[in-house]
Amino acid sequence: MSNYDDDSYFQPANTNNPEAVTYCPNDNPFITFAGRQWWINYHWTQNQGTYVWEPFQSIFDPTIIQNGADGIQLQILPNADPTKAWRTSEVVLMDKLGYGKYLITARADGGSFSDLDPNAVFGVFLYQYSDAPPSNGPNVHREIDFLEVLRNAGGNAQFTLQPYDAYDPHPVEFFKIPSGTSMITIINDWYVDQGGNRIAAYSLYSGDWSFENPPPAADLIAQWAPAQNSTFATLIPDHTDTSCERLHLNLWLMHGAAPQGPQSVTVTRFEFQPAS
Repeated sequence: MSNYDDDSYFQPANTNNPEAVTYCPNDNPFITFAGRQWWINYHWTQNQGTYVWEPFQSIFDPTIIQNGADGIQLQILPNADPTKAWRTSEVVLMDKLGYGKYLITARADGGSFSDLDPNAVFGVFLYQYSDAPPSNGPNVHREIDFLEVLRNAGGNAQFTLQPYDAYDPHPVEFFKIPSGTSMITIINDWYVDQGGNRIAAYSLYSGDWSFENPPPAADLIAQWAPAQNSTFATLIPDHTDTSCERLHLNLWLMHGAAPQGPQSVTVTRFEFQPAS
């Protein structure tokens, strides 16, 4: 690929495309949350509209994303036409923030993250649509999966790096969010240490916390330090003046498998502290 770090997918492909924005409320492909702009029709294409094939097989519908006083509500809802795919949600931060500490709080509107439908996935991750140059390493999309709430062999949630399937053991940390956990705080610190090593420090806490009111150690659910594994350390991406990884928040269905009923997660806070 010759166009490394190509950011043209964002503008004018979808955000300035008259056909693409008609899928958005009031023809506006952006919402404002935490003082920043978030893009809501990321998955639109000329041939498929908002429908996406594997692994989603679902419709990423900008019209079901609710932006209210509590935050961004991501939903999974049935289609009015029962023969069509369920509708799912994703928002993408327009700012390319790079190295620093990311904090996200979220509420399981159904009661508990442990009760999220087995076919549903709540994801918080950095991702770059285009390929990074070879100097970045094997993680070609600069993907850092801060958190994925989904059923797996090791529990109901995981921290991950990519490419997942290229390594054995896989670059993943499985864990279980305890029953009754309705609020979570996700913190991921991505930086370069004094020795020039890339670091991604994953942490998940129960409760509603912020940088001003940090989570206590007693509320820690899981943490992961992949750089301690020399193979996994090579998968932690870099950030450069031309890189274009952005933060994604989504709620979707694995391979389009229908849930037992509608699902909803509200992201209530986003904070960022640049690396010093």
